[in-house]
Amino acid sequence: MKLEKTADNQFRLIMSKAEADKVSDVLLKKAGDLNRSTLDFAYLAAEAVLSMDNDFRQPKSFYQGESHAS
Repeated sequence: MKLEKTADNQFRLIMSKAEADKVSDVLLKKAGDLNRSTLDFAYLAAEAVLSMDNDFRQPKSFYQGESHAS
């Protein structure tokens, strides 16, 4: 996990998929004790992990308007 400050004085948190998964799991297990901002971060991390697992790609023909109905 790495926290860096960008040139425009913003902060960027960089973590691996495994780190994001672990952080979100730990935080969500303590959800009853946490404030809204922390929970938002936990849900965001969990959503990022799930989106990294999603390899689905829409078939090219869908975008070309071809009909697959019989």
